[in-house]
Amino acid sequence: MRKLQIKDIYFGKIDGYNEFLEYGQDTCKGLFYEFPNIDISRLLDGSTYYIFGNKGTGKTMLLKYLESIISENPSQSFSEFIRFKRDIDEEERNQIKRSALPNNSFEEIIDSEIPTDFTLDCSLAWQVYLIKVIVSRLSKTEYGVFDRNTDSWTKLCALLNATYGELGTDNTIKKILPKMKRGNLEIDFSKIAKTNLEFEWIDSKEKSVSFTSLAKQIINLYSVLTPVEDKIYIFIDELELAFKQTKKYQRDVALIRDLIFAIEYLSDINRTHNFNVFLITAIRSEVYKNIISKGLEINKTIHDFGVTISWEQKGGNIRNHPLLKMLEKRIHFSETKLGLKPSPNIWETYFIPYIGNSKKEVQNYILDQTWYKPRDIIRLFTVIQRLHGNKNVIDQECFDTSRKPYAEESWTEFEEFLTVKYSDKEVEGIKKSLTGIQLPFSVSDFQHHLNSKRDFFEEVNELVTKRKTPEILKDLYDIGIIGNYSSNSRFMFKGDTDIDPIMPITIHYPLIKFFQASINYH
Repeated sequence: MRKLQIKDIYFGKIDGYNEFLEYGQDTCKGLFYEFPNIDISRLLDGSTYYIFGNKGTGKTMLLKYLESIISENPSQSFSEFIRFKRDIDEEERNQIKRSALPNNSFEEIIDSEIPTDFTLDCSLAWQVYLIKVIVSRLSKTEYGVFDRNTDSWTKLCALLNATYGELGTDNTIKKILPKMKRGNLEIDFSKIAKTNLEFEWIDSKEKSVSFTSLAKQIINLYSVLTPVEDKIYIFIDELELAFKQTKKYQRDVALIRDLIFAIEYLSDINRTHNFNVFLITAIRSEVYKNIISKGLEINKTIHDFGVTISWEQKGGNIRNHPLLKMLEKRIHFSETKLGLKPSPNIWETYFIPYIGNSKKEVQNYILDQTWYKPRDIIRLFTVIQRLHGNKNVIDQECFDTSRKPYAEESWTEFEEFLTVKYSDKEVEGIKKSLTGIQLPFSVSDFQHHLNSKRDFFEEVNELVTKRKTPEILKDLYDIGIIGNYSSNSRFMFKGDTDIDPIMPITIHYPLIKFFQASINYH
């Protein structure tokens, strides 16, 4: 039986969007493994419109998969994909924040540093932006969705054109807000002179209006449009969080919080008025948790209209684990793509059955290398592919030689998470504090390890000076670097929400090679 070489397998890309760019829509659709806990039909009919998940769980790929389904029936529905990682630059992020309605004077916000005040409300700005995207997208097509012969449609288009410039041109979809000064903006009155719209003019020349009054006009006009049968889907990929600068991170969390509310408000309008407009957004779970920690009431909204991507499996046959099923699908797809007959059992065809002296089943070994995310599987096997592309069986050598580069690449991602809270110097201190520590260790062992290194390493000294040991260990547990060691190890990514400070502590298995720890398990 002919077999693939490892180099010929479509393992995928670490970033879902890059996977789409390289492979194209058809291939990505073929690679996609439907999540066990997500009902695709509820996303397509508007019952669910928030998708939550940790980094690397496949949120972007899910949006692109939904997009590919919609593209199968272009005569009745179409979509627009907003990717904030590329579509929103630094200045535009700050601009949308400045459009907020502050409790204090607007000048105070604009003159200060990047606003991080969670009492600000940017939901109006987001609603206007999303309405503008919908209308701009429709203006480039002959699709229905709304009756374009109505007075309300004419007025809405005129008002958006007066605000942003001609829709559908000059890259206006990526333009979040028009230029404003102190919360007010000048509009081209000639474009709305025939609409008979009433405005609260700021100046006597009737050129400048407050953004708030303008936004309410736009939302009101949108809400009285007349629907027709065609559908439009607006996919909103998560806003890329700013790392290393905490104030920007807090600003981005506030922006996403208000985006959640804006989508709820517009979706309510769409549902109430039978509009065939569907807004679907992907948001990182960490952002959601951060919003909740600020005491903002979004639990009901998320519970009613959200779903969290989960790759956990509680009990059952390990071979049915969704991450392993995802891997199987990618190998079978690769075989079909290259004209081979799909293997009846990919584990017998492409893998040795057991790994190491302990003779651990290869399926268990693979899952032990992960944090239960597709990104981990893809990262592990692309490392193996890079090192052993000409082989046609993934054997002990493949796993052994890939451990260190896989650990290094995984640690780089964890450094990003840590820089949200810790300085670059402190992150380096954390790295040095874990290097060489015996496993498992206790809280006091870790404290002793820190103290023994602080005189030698300036980075460790700064870490110890600024942070308490329990704080460091809790943060390392929360993002999955460490866990509790026992016959049934406890880790955050396994659903164990808090570290047990009394139990022994260990570094998660795939990172041990990175820290070259001296293992002393009993």
